[in-house]
Amino acid sequence: MCVWGGWGARGPPPPAGGGGGGVGPELTAWVRFTDGRTLDAAAVATLTDVLPPALYARWHTPRPVPTAELTVHFTDALTPGADGAPALVRIRTERADGAWAVDDSAVWAADGRLLALGRQARVVRAARPVAQPAAGTVNS
Repeated sequence: MCVWGGWGARGPPPPAGGGGGGVGPELTAWVRFTDGRTLDAAAVATLTDVLPPALYARWHTPRPVPTAELTVHFTDALTPGADGAPALVRIRTERADGAWAVDDSAVWAADGRLLALGRQARVVRAARPVAQPAAGTVNS
């Protein structure tokens, strides 16, 4: 897979009728499969979990946030699209508390059709300490 058109925290608004609201961390990206596959159910399910956890938009140091459960709901608009077409993917953290977070994701076709919604529970692990060189040593 590759990212097409860039990505960022907040990113572009979703297409008309695609939902909205919420103020949690959010990442949005245009994504397409490099092998040119059609956006069928398997491809769209994969795209609901293609972006990093939305909490990364707020953290300075990434940490492990594995998925504990992922549920995908497809819409009536899920019909095979053009081969190689990009999809707009958004992931937003709806709740993060202690060792758990809940992310909601949405996948839209390039023409604005909402294809699927995903929800996943994640385990939030502690940040791993950054290794510091021993005093008096230099890496060269």
